[in-house]
Amino acid sequence: MDTIRSNDDNPERKQSYPLLPGERLLSITHHTPTSHLENPSSVQQLLRLTESEHIGDIGSAGPALASLAMSPDSDAPTENSEHLHLYEAIFGRDSLRAASDLIDEYPELARSTLLTLTKLQGVTYDTSREEEPGRIVHEARDDKDPKAKQLTAELGWSWPYYGSVDATPDFIRTLVAYTLSRPENYNFLEERYTDRSGKESTVNDALNAALNWIARRRSQNPEGLIEFKSVLPHGIENQVWKDSWDAYHHSDGTLANHEQGVASLEVQVAAYDAFLDAAELYDRLLDNDTRATALRIQAAELKQVIFEHFWTDEKDGYFVLGTDRDDEGMLRQLKIRTSNMGHVLNSHLLEGDSPEVAQKRTAVVSHILSPELWCKAGIRTLASDEVRFRSGAYHNGSVWIWDTHYIAKGLRRHGYTKDADTIDANLIDLANTTGLFPEYVRGEQDKIALNQDTVILWDESANRKNVIEQPPQEVQAWTVTAILDSKHRAWKQENSR
Repeated sequence: MDTIRSNDDNPERKQSYPLLPGERLLSITHHTPTSHLENPSSVQQLLRLTESEHIGDIGSAGPALASLAMSPDSDAPTENSEHLHLYEAIFGRDSLRAASDLIDEYPELARSTLLTLTKLQGVTYDTSREEEPGRIVHEARDDKDPKAKQLTAELGWSWPYYGSVDATPDFIRTLVAYTLSRPENYNFLEERYTDRSGKESTVNDALNAALNWIARRRSQNPEGLIEFKSVLPHGIENQVWKDSWDAYHHSDGTLANHEQGVASLEVQVAAYDAFLDAAELYDRLLDNDTRATALRIQAAELKQVIFEHFWTDEKDGYFVLGTDRDDEGMLRQLKIRTSNMGHVLNSHLLEGDSPEVAQKRTAVVSHILSPELWCKAGIRTLASDEVRFRSGAYHNGSVWIWDTHYIAKGLRRHGYTKDADTIDANLIDLANTTGLFPEYVRGEQDKIALNQDTVILWDESANRKNVIEQPPQEVQAWTVTAILDSKHRAWKQENSR
């Protein structure tokens, strides 16, 4: 593997960038590091994200700006100020993750997020925005927004845009969690709103539409998977949280075949949980045993699908990133170790004491805590021994704070409390060290560092540019909520002694 080096003269900033066969360097641009906050406050940033003046108002002004990316001090624009405002919009997946983190401390944030997303929920089939009945929006912008105009001109998207498959199961899980969290929320399902077609609906209608979207996707798939394949020529290729175009690949580095459907592990797991969570809701609040039983049957079927198609016995056994298909439509595993595997821990999937479940649970924990995935900053998105690993790559080696925090919750769920506490403590240290709430940090083994270069290659095999490294967004909502949730947990543990 060839290697290129940044031409920066400062040895402390000099980085090495491995090149894969068929790659060649186009450019390296060095950026001046951002000024850090001396005492980064997750509460202060949450107030800004929700446009609230007081902590008690969080949730009353609307949902979190789901991927708010801005400088930590709006009065002090940075070199990349325009770049840092590209994602000030509602993203379904991100807003639900952020709301879920704080559902105990700030439940109104979850409520307002859910209501906003119900009003945006798909009601018809429209390929120009990938809208489908029951589908939860991926990205919502006013069509007069400059960024919306740019995306429409360059990619042909209409607004709002629905190109994700994970927002819908996450919507169901968040809705159930909020509704069942306290008795005063039990009537939330009866709340009325006006949907995109102008029809008056209830939250329960939105729940059923979302459940039906998942069931419909599975029924249309030969293996019962929830696959993604954009119907637009320039739609998002990977319609999941790791949405960079090179994130889904095989162990030899070959990219997934996007001419056929691709399925991601954590989406199947989220759908499995969505079925079970909704079944509990129907049992407890709606007294509908028939519907609850049907949902549990769907969950059981999906569990078998996950175990059959996403588990490999190689490397002592692990859950693969996902599946793609060859040109004849035959299913293939994407056999790489990624942080997605850790999401299985924060799920119903590996609960219980059956030998098969216990063996898989132990194997997953072993991989997540291995030096290839666990580093000082958190859990790497891609294991360091995989072909496409680069410590600063967007989804192929970096550490995402929300992702790591979610995995820590799963470790704690299965009794690995010490490891989970260590990970969360490291995340708090990460915010203090960087003085930011960054989108991601480098997946270095023994230090916490931000990318300072933008490195662009030409990938001959894909016939396209690849930005293998760039500085992260400085403040993101789900980073803020992950850090704040970690602080709340640490405070509670300290005060319970």
